[in-house]
Amino acid sequence: MNRSRCQILRASCLLIGLLLSCSSHALDVRVSVEGLDRDLKANVLAYLSVEQEKDRESLTSSRLRLLHNRAEGEIRKALQPYGYFKPRIDGRLKQDGDEYELTYEVEPGPQVRLKKVDFEIQGEGRDDPKYNPTFPMTQGNVLDQTLYEKAKKDLLSATVEWGYLNARYVRHEVLVDLQSYTASIELHLDTGPRYFFGEVRFLQDVMKPEFLARYLSFQAGDPYSFEKLLTLQSNLIDSEYFKSVEVEAQRDQAENKRVPIDIHLKPNKRDRYRVGLGYSTDTGPRLTLDWKRRRVGPSGHRMQSELRLSKPHSTFQVEYLTPLQRPTKDSRTYGFSADRYDTDSRKGVLAQVYGRQSIGLGKGWRRTLGLDYSYESYEVGDQEDIAFLLVPNVQWTKLKTDKRNFLQRGHKLDFRIEGAHDKLFSATSYLQFSTHDKFIVGINDDWRLLARTDLGATFTDDLLELPASKRFFAGGDNSVRGFDLDRLGPTDEEGEVIGGRYLAVGSLEVERIIAGKWSAALFIDAGNAFDPDYESEVEYGAGFGIRWRSPVGPIRIDFASGISADETQLRLHLVVGPEL
Repeated sequence: MNRSRCQILRASCLLIGLLLSCSSHALDVRVSVEGLDRDLKANVLAYLSVEQEKDRESLTSSRLRLLHNRAEGEIRKALQPYGYFKPRIDGRLKQDGDEYELTYEVEPGPQVRLKKVDFEIQGEGRDDPKYNPTFPMTQGNVLDQTLYEKAKKDLLSATVEWGYLNARYVRHEVLVDLQSYTASIELHLDTGPRYFFGEVRFLQDVMKPEFLARYLSFQAGDPYSFEKLLTLQSNLIDSEYFKSVEVEAQRDQAENKRVPIDIHLKPNKRDRYRVGLGYSTDTGPRLTLDWKRRRVGPSGHRMQSELRLSKPHSTFQVEYLTPLQRPTKDSRTYGFSADRYDTDSRKGVLAQVYGRQSIGLGKGWRRTLGLDYSYESYEVGDQEDIAFLLVPNVQWTKLKTDKRNFLQRGHKLDFRIEGAHDKLFSATSYLQFSTHDKFIVGINDDWRLLARTDLGATFTDDLLELPASKRFFAGGDNSVRGFDLDRLGPTDEEGEVIGGRYLAVGSLEVERIIAGKWSAALFIDAGNAFDPDYESEVEYGAGFGIRWRSPVGPIRIDFASGISADETQLRLHLVVGPEL
């Protein structure tokens, strides 16, 4: 019987609670702070309890008034880190039924200024001529405790990065005298001893230690640096030889202030396979099969091959890569490739073997020296021919970006020189220059400007002696939009596009974010391929597009029309891939 009564009582309590919760509703509370700049206002709102609790369902009128009474003290605390210790605060609370308006008018008053700054370095760092730290706050400056805390943190981090691993503050104090309305800072940093790199031990069994040592940007005896260790770890991960890289400094084993470094490496899978499906208006549907052997032997060699199949252009490529002395920057590649192309302007098969050496030059620049030997069977207009070419070439590239998801600063440049001579295993002689240049400039966080140029020039006695792959064509997704791939260029007497000696294409585009990862663009393209012996004119294309920053890269959908063409037709251009 007692048990039944308890159950009834418990059920009644639950019912009453449910009814009370259903009948309650949140108060409508608005909080405003006036008289402060943006940063001060943001800090005050972060301190205000009433701002944090105003949307809670459980907030009652009595609780709200209690928080309002606390507000003045919270505002004072919020202003003190910025040097304001004598603010005038006028807080008001207005009620209209369940609607409450809380307003705080604040005059921050004068800021406390520094009367004294006692900054001192102790320990070995005091006598280190190359270690010369500074503290940004001096006598007469406004007391800004946010700047003070940041300066303390940055100074300690820089000291540790310099190799003083035991650095610590033996005195750090800010004293405020409200009578004289001044402040003083005492900051004493003891650097302790400076440490250096000891032996680096690679704990693995798949790669030669002497090869892995090429990844080191330091040697035993150099000052200890966390940044260099992080760079080493990042470079080893990017090499794809290892699936995990753990760097461990053995400070307890240090001798003569030299710290041994153990690097634990777990090998990655030797082979990687990928299958991809793609689409663009230049190629239509595309199938990609990719295979990479990450390690061929213990010296860092690798192999990779790729097969791309599409109706107008299919390729097969296999490469063997050997890293040089700087494996993160320099390499030598040997390869074979085969291309089949079938567009409105040209058809043919191109096969070549090649060797290339790529060297990083610094500041984003890279130079690649190459030697290609190719066989090409081609049809252009009413011409059918076969050509063998031995082509030495050199290419300079530069890529620099701000690495933001929506790039605000970006620049990519490719400049290539190549040529052949009919006395050196080649069907014809020519010298060719080509460049691709693209800029991205942010106007503000929502707007940006994109500009692109493609220029080329070929010096040869007879255009028709050049195989199709060495002639310039224009039109397509990444050329003059509004025209099909390779549809623009000099034409013969029958009006067939045969390609040209010269290329000049430019594009200007303005883009604006419209929502989230979506943006819209307006653009105009102009240019063509040219040859003084054949007819061609500058062509123009213009249109609009939609952009989506997808997880696999930007997707660009453009609608363009060739506005200089006799019959204008709106064309769809779809491209998936990097912007630069």
